[in-house]
Amino acid sequence: MFNTKRAQLLKKAISVYERQHRAISQNVAQANNPNYTRVNTDFSATLRSAVDQSKIKVTKDKHIRSSHFSESTDGKLNNSKEKKVDLTREMTELAENQIRYEFVTRILNRYYNGLSVSITGRNR
Repeated sequence: MFNTKRAQLLKKAISVYERQHRAISQNVAQANNPNYTRVNTDFSATLRSAVDQSKIKVTKDKHIRSSHFSESTDGKLNNSKEKKVDLTREMTELAENQIRYEFVTRILNRYYNGLSVSITGRNR
């Protein structure tokens, strides 16, 4: 009951957004290091694979979309001009990621509150 496909997907989304937050934070922390290669912060492929595995229907392609970043298996960007850290871009991505993370945690909270009401018959 507590580990449905919907709950699993929401937990996976939270995990993806946490990884993305760590990667962005690492990029920001290393912004002044000229030898640092920017870590790719696009984990949309990971989230898309979770959606595909859970067989949850996405009604519009833009609901979970790939970003404009290039995909890479090692987590690094392939494009040479993308290797440097752009602090403005990183902070923008951090803000977007924070909004997504808060949205998913609210949905998961409502899901568990709904289960609690169903079990106990009382609304908190």
